[in-house]
Amino acid sequence: MLDIRLIASDVDGTMLPRGGVISENLKRVIDMCRERGIPFIIASGRWIGAMGDVLAQSGCDGMPLIIANGAAIIGGDGQPLREWFLEDADARRVYDIMRGFDVQINGYGRGVLYCLNTAALKRRSSMIDSYIGGAGHRLVLEEREVFEAEGLHSAYKLEALSENPEIIGAVREALKDTGLTVTHSSARNVEVMAPGVNKGAALRWLAGHLNIPADACMAFGDNMNDYDLLAAAGWPVAMGNADPALKAEARIIAPADVDDGVAKVILERVLGI
Repeated sequence: MLDIRLIASDVDGTMLPRGGVISENLKRVIDMCRERGIPFIIASGRWIGAMGDVLAQSGCDGMPLIIANGAAIIGGDGQPLREWFLEDADARRVYDIMRGFDVQINGYGRGVLYCLNTAALKRRSSMIDSYIGGAGHRLVLEEREVFEAEGLHSAYKLEALSENPEIIGAVREALKDTGLTVTHSSARNVEVMAPGVNKGAALRWLAGHLNIPADACMAFGDNMNDYDLLAAAGWPVAMGNADPALKAEARIIAPADVDDGVAKVILERVLGI
């Protein structure tokens, strides 16, 4: 049994099978971790407005939360513990590049999400529904002047989305020499944060804040925006459905998300059950 004192996990494709729900078994495992004093930290690319159901399903409400690919850490009281913003000039530069392609552009800020060109996604309605926030969160759709006046100021991250992988590949290529953090959570998106901002940097900050050494941290992920998260943990775990490049960096390969891999690894390696 490993001496693990903090567990951090991605959501989509890791805890939450795409199109599925968080299992009852994983909820039970998270409760057992909390009972043993092991914080279970969600580390997601999502914004705070899209976390309500995940927090309620998982039982992680009241725990710190890493959002927007590590651009912010939210405390258990719902207030930011630490934030890393894009410089306004960098946000404008990225925005101008993204506008050169037929992609949906999302701008993520503190409690607000701005979306432009949502028609670029065939699944527009389901995507928008999944991002609608609760009380105190704003979703601003198709308001270019507002996006440019507000969304490029103090932005956590900018994101481009398309159903066409060739378009997304071209956007990634156009962004690769910006000197910013450029990553992705699926084949249909590209995400940009300030230099050095990623889930791993956020995990290191939070572990230090909690006085927990890296070798006592375990992290789970499935895609390349989880690469730095796994690198920051002494025990990196890639899901069975993970990107092969992520699996190459893991110490443990968990069963796939649909096979409840997060719960199974924690039960066996951390809780000894």
